[in-house]
Amino acid sequence: MNVEERRFILSRFSEYYSAAEFNIKSIERREFGVGNSKKIDSRHLAFGSASEFRGYLTANTPFFVSHSAAYYHFPAATPIEKKQRIGADLIFDLDLHAEGKYAVYPKLEEVKQDAVRLLEEFLLGDFGVSKKDVLVVFSGNRGYHIHVRDDEYLLLDGDARREIVNYIRGEGLRYEDFFEWEEVARHKKLYGPRPDEGGYRGRIARMVTGDPSLLAPRIFSKETQRKMFIDGIGEGDWSRSSMKLADIPGKVCDAAKTLPVLSVNADAAVTHDLSKLIRVPNSIHGETGFIAKVVDDIGKFEPLEDALLGGKNNLKTVFSEDVPQLEIAGSTHGPFTKGQNTELPEAVALFYVLKGSASIAF
Repeated sequence: MNVEERRFILSRFSEYYSAAEFNIKSIERREFGVGNSKKIDSRHLAFGSASEFRGYLTANTPFFVSHSAAYYHFPAATPIEKKQRIGADLIFDLDLHAEGKYAVYPKLEEVKQDAVRLLEEFLLGDFGVSKKDVLVVFSGNRGYHIHVRDDEYLLLDGDARREIVNYIRGEGLRYEDFFEWEEVARHKKLYGPRPDEGGYRGRIARMVTGDPSLLAPRIFSKETQRKMFIDGIGEGDWSRSSMKLADIPGKVCDAAKTLPVLSVNADAAVTHDLSKLIRVPNSIHGETGFIAKVVDDIGKFEPLEDALLGGKNNLKTVFSEDVPQLEIAGSTHGPFTKGQNTELPEAVALFYVLKGSASIAF
């Protein structure tokens, strides 16, 4: 990126920040960090109000800006012990990883579904968090950040937060423990999870009964056997089978491991680390030019359309490397080859420039 490109891009960032809205709870208690050459070049910054923060971004315009998950009495103090932590939001970082500079973008729907599952099944479902206490944010690049601002989790230490992540990730999960034996009229019966139960017990039962084609054919070959088996699961009775009951838990466990993931692959290090800085919601990701947008309705959110920055003008763009075809801003762009000149919508051009694949022909 040359000086002229940098000046142009930062002017666009500054223009956006001059009117941006920030939803930062207790902003005066947060530590901030900013970066240009990397995501955080300097930290231990603090602001007394949203307007002061906005003014800083408009005047200084970093490529990256983050705030602490934690709340402090003295957020600008150093070393960290002098900040005097009050508590911290519970933060989840969901990122998609793929080989290649652009490989993640066609797959963003996958990590969005993870975010939906984390929100609906785990936070609102298993943990009973109120929706008003959860902030869903597109990261501006490869995934989503989920902020839980519920006072019940404010004082949890790092180990307790790690346990929550381990539960969400399904680590240490033993399906065998979901089953128990009971003697009924001199016969052994196998009881297991019902679809109406909470947590992973209900999750595995609903997976089997909701789409029996996924699991039951791996256990039973006849349709009548499968139906009887599935009807029994609705009552928690896993004994309605002509096969050896002792074999059922093992077969269910083996089959379940090959099914779509029931857990969510959150980054444990981010949730566990109370001193972590996370990208400021509604700030700009300096590697893409996309907004780390607060998402009100994640089901309808399309990151490569709804999180774009830039005006409506086209920019002449020259590619310095081959780039694959991508769907951005509701249109197909590319593939592009090294040396190719083309006009692109401003947001798309900024994306390729910030990714290091193109330059602007002023």
